Amino acid sequence: MKKLIHILSAALLAVSMAGCSSNAIFSDEIAENGDLIVTAENADIKSAVATEYDIAEGDTVTVTSEVTKGGITVKMIRGGSSAETPAVSWEFTEAGTTDYQVDPGSYLVSFESTQKHTTGKITFHITHSETKAEDEGDTQNPTMNFVGTYAKDRCSILVEAQGQNNAKFTVMWGSSAAEHSEWTMSGKLDTETLTVDYTDCVKKDVVFKEDGTIDTETVIYENGTGTFKFDGSTLTWTDNNENAADGMVFEYAN
Repeated sequence: MKKLIHILSAALLAVSMAGCSSNAIFSDEIAENGDLIVTAENADIKSAVATEYDIAEGDTVTVTSEVTKGGITVKMIRGGSSAETPAVSWEFTEAGTTDYQVDPGSYLVSFESTQKHTTGKITFHITHSETKAEDEGDTQNPTMNFVGTYAKDRCSILVEAQGQNNAKFTVMWGSSAAEHSEWTMSGKLDTETLTVDYTDCVKKDVVFKEDGTIDTETVIYENGTGTFKFDGSTLTWTDNNENAADGMVFEYAN
């Protein structure tokens, strides 16, 4: 939601500076990202600036204080409401960050020094609802588009999402009903090439008892390297240690 008015008239600013000492400053600026930054340097009581904002459904207002001396009150008065009943009224006297959820509408937002010699900074930031939705979408691990089991002959590869960006692979290759080889590895998915390079592969040979429990588990090597590549519903595996899957294309199974 766009800012309607940056700063009120020069007359208001002139009044706000009245009574301040010659070296006192109470000023504002708009940062490149749209944040409103109010700065006080030895500001007197009643020094003030104000602006108007549109708040949409789901927007979050964040006020960050870097006040080191004195205090600054931030008030948000919704259009049509009385100045005595602001939606937000909070005095900041020290560093801290506060998030506010307010009803959608147009608001007059004021910043006023409440003590003598107020010094510090207030940053007023709005996270718009559509931005939050985009950010939430961006946080999904892109591997989620490829998770599942891929198979070819006696070999299967389980793909799982790990953290925000990584893919985890578990390769199981059966040599008999009672024995299989197992590789586990992980790496970051390159969303441009749809490849995952790994350097942490551990290969084990696993032998099972008749009841299906593990009898022996032998580590063959660690820190193996290689690459996986997704292509539609298929997966290929380049194993730098043994060339285990040369010429094989694994199809998505489930």
